[in-house]
Parts: sequence; C-alpha cells; structure tokens
Amino acid sequence: MRHMKLQFCKSGIETHKLIRPSARLRRADGAYGGLWQLIAFRLMVCFFTAILFTGCGSAVQYTLSPNYDTKTPYSIAVLPISGEVKDADARYLFRTMVQEKLVQIGYSPIPLEVVDDKLLRKGMGRYDLNAKAPKELAEIVGADAVIYTTITEWDNTLFLSYASMKIGVKLELYDAPTGEKLWESEFNTKDSDMSFETDVMELGIVKAYEPVIQRVVDTVFSTIPAHKITAKMKSPKAYYDWLP
Repeated sequence: MRHMKLQFCKSGIETHKLIRPSARLRRADGAYGGLWQLIAFRLMVCFFTAILFTGCGSAVQYTLSPNYDTKTPYSIAVLPISGEVKDADARYLFRTMVQEKLVQIGYSPIPLEVVDDKLLRKGMGRYDLNAKAPKELAEIVGADAVIYTTITEWDNTLFLSYASMKIGVKLELYDAPTGEKLWESEFNTKDSDMSFETDVMELGIVKAYEPVIQRVVDTVFSTIPAHKITAKMKSPKAYYDWLP
C-alpha cells in the first residue's frame, strides 16, 4: 500500500499563515472576509482531496508455463485491446506500450498495422477476437504467439486540477503451434498524480496519465523472462538500389 502525501496542502497552509491579517486590519477592511473565504475553500479542497486520492497497488499475479524456456516465442502479435475502457486514446496507449515493451525485452512483435490489416481481411475487429481460438488468430497474423491485453478496470476521477485513476490490466500470451497459454499476468492499481497544470489538463486525462499507464505496463512485464535471442540486425539498404 502506497499513500500519497499531499504536501501541497501543507505548503498552502503555511503560505496562508504568512499573510494572515490581524483582527484590527480585518475590521478595517472588509475585503479580508473574501480572502478568508478563499482560504477556507482551499483548505476544504485539500481535506477532501486527501480523502479521495490515496494511491495503492496490489501485487502482480502471474503464471508462467514450466516449459516456457523451450517454447519461448520470437514473433508476437499484439492483438487489439479489449475490456472496460471505451476511450480510443487509452486503448492506443496500452497497445503501443505493450508493443514497445516486447521490443525492449528482446522479442520481435509484428507491426500493429500488419496485424490489423490481416485481421480486417478476415472481417475481424476487436470485438470478434473471442470468436477465434488463439491458435487460429496466430495463424491468421503469421506469428509464433499472440498476446491479449484486457483492461479489467478503468476509472478516472477529476477534481479541480487534481486527478486519480484506477487501472486493472491482464495480459495473456498464447503459443501458436499448440494454443497453450505460456504466460499470464494481472495487475490492479490506484494512482494519484496530483496537481496537474492547466495546459496539461487541456490535453485530456488519458494523455496526462500516460506515465501511470507506462508504469502499469512495466510492472506487468516484470514477470516475463526477457528473450535470449537478440533481434537480428538487418543489412543496410544501399542508396543506389533504385538505379537501373
């Protein structure tokens, strides 16, 4: 359990103490009444934010096939995201981050546009994935394995300039030749990255929480072994290849 300390509340209180007017000045100038109302409102914001936004994360739950070393796939197709999230930007972030993470740990994921093109040629969208077995999907896209990404929980809360997000995600890796589940990892977290600036909030809460999604993906992938085979280096293409 990780508790977020609202340091901005403490600093705000200390700042207001420095400008606190004397009783005589408050009586002399009625404008201080409005100032104290503003201070009281900010303190109330801090109080309710402390209640609403605490951060915690559960342990990663995962299973790894005992014979993963002998069946480690190389080319992997990252299938379209399924689950609770309806936001297209969130689905895009999750899928691209999963793709990039596979590259970082030595696997060779098939380009997403190639995967989507082959699925579309078969008349399949992200809602049709459950209609086919993992082995069949791997054959369609031409991969050694397919990886499913399911968003099990997606809830965000915006309160003035503060935001909180609950994320639950499950990844499943299936072997193409046998259809066996080689790896599964699930993680749930509530994260609270407070006090976003106005220009950041204008980008949208999903964009603002891109680092949070990245941490979730990194945590889930901490349970899968890195590939032992490094990506093969492609021979550089000569600039004169196009000449007759």
